[in-house]
Amino acid sequence: MFAPAHAPSRSIRGRNRSFDFAAFRGVVAIVLALACADARGQWSGSVSVVSDYRYRGISLTDNDPAVQGAINYDDPSGFYAGAFLSNVRFAFASGQELQALSFAGYVWQLPSGVSGEVGVDYSLFTRTHGYDYPEVYTGFTSGNFSGRLYYTPRYFGRFGDAIYGELNFAQPLGDHVRIVVHGGALRSKSYDPYGGSSNQSTFDGRLGIGFDIDAFNLELSWVGVSNAESAYPFAGSSHRNGVVFSVSRSF
Repeated sequence: MFAPAHAPSRSIRGRNRSFDFAAFRGVVAIVLALACADARGQWSGSVSVVSDYRYRGISLTDNDPAVQGAINYDDPSGFYAGAFLSNVRFAFASGQELQALSFAGYVWQLPSGVSGEVGVDYSLFTRTHGYDYPEVYTGFTSGNFSGRLYYTPRYFGRFGDAIYGELNFAQPLGDHVRIVVHGGALRSKSYDPYGGSSNQSTFDGRLGIGFDIDAFNLELSWVGVSNAESAYPFAGSSHRNGVVFSVSRSF
């Protein structure tokens, strides 16, 4: 288990807790508001089974399978909200637990056809609460391309901020087949036992092919990460790079 090399000041801890609480309270408030929103809004969701839950290239199930679910609400005004659930297991932690990721945001479209968005999310773990953390993000979508930039003051419980950027591309090869490409970069801060700090970079990528069969989606992907231990407070990935297979059902 990861432990901070040195304790941050009370002011830093206070700011981090305030950021956490404000982000979490904001997500909950928006989700509740949208749950009572205009009936013209659209609800959707999915249930998935994956051979390995890779989050930004890192296995959160110690290279084992996961069962996942998601629910989303899209309002005609551009607001959206939702939640994602998955089983996870951290190395050296006590058994299986759940990750609950709630999110809310706003999307708008420019005259050029490019869409922009801003939002907030909060990742909560049912047993290792020291890994809970909030994020704010902004992003865009243009044709087959999309991207997001995330910021958090304490990534997976670390007392240092982190920025994660990603670019995604999906190219249809037919009516029911597509190629998917993802690239991401994480810039995080870590502390050493002597009171100093350093910035670390981790890169991840994914290349896959997806198939739509009725309401089901099948995807086979290769996922890789440059360094599983440099930016994360756990070492739960015995296979840094590998193939991931997923089956999901939308509703």
